[in-house]
Amino acid sequence: MRGELVLKTHLVAHTSEIPLARVSAHVRTKKRGKNLFAYFVVTPAVLFFMIFFYYPFFVNMYYMFTDYNYIAEIHFVGFSNILHFFHDPNIGISFSNTFLITLIGVPVALVLALLVAIAVFYMTLGKSLIRSAIFSTTLVSTIVAAIIFKLWFGQELGFIDNILASLHVARIPWLTQPSWALIGIVLVSVWGSLGYNMVIYLAGLSNVNRELVEAARIDGANALQRFLSIIIPQLRPTIIFLAITLVINSLKTYVQVAILTNGAPYGSTRTVLLYMFQEGFDLQHVGYAAVIAFALFLCTLIVTLIQLRVTRISAD
Repeated sequence: MRGELVLKTHLVAHTSEIPLARVSAHVRTKKRGKNLFAYFVVTPAVLFFMIFFYYPFFVNMYYMFTDYNYIAEIHFVGFSNILHFFHDPNIGISFSNTFLITLIGVPVALVLALLVAIAVFYMTLGKSLIRSAIFSTTLVSTIVAAIIFKLWFGQELGFIDNILASLHVARIPWLTQPSWALIGIVLVSVWGSLGYNMVIYLAGLSNVNRELVEAARIDGANALQRFLSIIIPQLRPTIIFLAITLVINSLKTYVQVAILTNGAPYGSTRTVLLYMFQEGFDLQHVGYAAVIAFALFLCTLIVTLIQLRVTRISAD
């Protein structure tokens, strides 16, 4: 009797192992299929970043320690390019102009886009038309916008100065005096980013809790108090995102300067990226241009980390 019970138990255990093995095999096959699909989806993105981002970055680091002009053979020169970087007077001017454009342009772009977005958000007539018209600034190429603004800012035949002359106001040297030229560069940058920033703000405004705004209005808060105490805190993620993207784009200012002034007069409006292109392509100092590119990368990284740290502290 005991032997039959043991035999039945063994048979039941043996028969129960068969479906469990099949289920585990099916699970492994399904998991393997998901992994293959994930690899298939991720591989193109990884290859893209390796080819167009990581490979040029490491090649740039290699060129930092070489003397190369696209024609002659590459010669290793050690830290001479880096030492030249710290003794180059043009570097200080280029970085100063770049940071000045960033310090002026980013706050102006953030505030102006926010005001325009609020005005468009609360419009009742022609809202879609006005929104599309403002967003169209994003569709215009930066090169085309810079050329149009150069025609406007011309001191002799410029549209703006002709209007000033008709009003018996002195013409403004927009592109020949360094301070006015930097203002013109900032204006082009702000105008070009206005449409995109407005759309991002509109998306953030649509997520604002209207019940809190209405409750504050009932409690007696005026429009400015509701804006500063309720709307702005809820727009903080949007403002942080736009601030980081605007800072990165401002530190990489090139097209506006190249078209409007090309660094003139006497390099007083030259930015870091323009100076890097001039050294790397015009003068064919590839090694030194690589040092400038790496310095700009470090500055962008440091500024971005500081922004994230400050915003995290303010959020806490």
